[in-house]
Amino acid sequence: MIRALPPKGCAISVIALQCVPVALKTRRQATRRQTSRSRTLAGLRRAEILAAALKVFCKKGYTEARMEDVAAQAKIAKGTLYLYFSSKAEIYSAAAHSGMEQLSTLAVERTAGIADFHTRLETLITVRLDFWMEQRSLYRMLLTVGRAPEHRKQTHAIINRAVASIQSVLEEGVRTGEVAPQPLDPLAQAIVDMMRGAIERRLDGLSKNTSAEDAREISRIAFSALGLPYST
Repeated sequence: MIRALPPKGCAISVIALQCVPVALKTRRQATRRQTSRSRTLAGLRRAEILAAALKVFCKKGYTEARMEDVAAQAKIAKGTLYLYFSSKAEIYSAAAHSGMEQLSTLAVERTAGIADFHTRLETLITVRLDFWMEQRSLYRMLLTVGRAPEHRKQTHAIINRAVASIQSVLEEGVRTGEVAPQPLDPLAQAIVDMMRGAIERRLDGLSKNTSAEDAREISRIAFSALGLPYST
């Protein structure tokens, strides 16, 4: 049997149709790559703006600082700044949120794989102390701007998150049998208060202790409260 040939140009059309899905897939992949690059660049720009804003807030004070000051410090146009943030309050909130996310990630990384309760707790305290000494500009903002009525809710959330982080380590100690079952929330809050005091004394030049030294002392007090021996 002789198969009839397709009309002239039909074979080319079939090949073209077969290529359409491939072309669409390639186009979608290129779009995803472009979107990913754009998000990465936007994230970097936001981080640069937040860093610039903290410098301005510390130099001029939050109240006196203006959006144009932040834009100038970040070396961008004021209009560009408003594409990312609508106000100083939004910048501050974003900076506080970003700081907490960084700290949470760092704490998980540094305590991963640590088996014993003693070392895990002391390491977590050291990590938190080190972080806030490195991020002292943001910490000072939390002490000042964070106490304003419009930011107080976020500040309380940050403190509660710190308490929860410490309490999770204490609870893990109970699960592993290293800590006797007992109310842990009061101790977790006390540890956070001691950390805050240690940070503020160092920021004010009232203490020359290192983070490791402060962490050892706080851990010793915590172990005593838990009825556990503490050894260096």
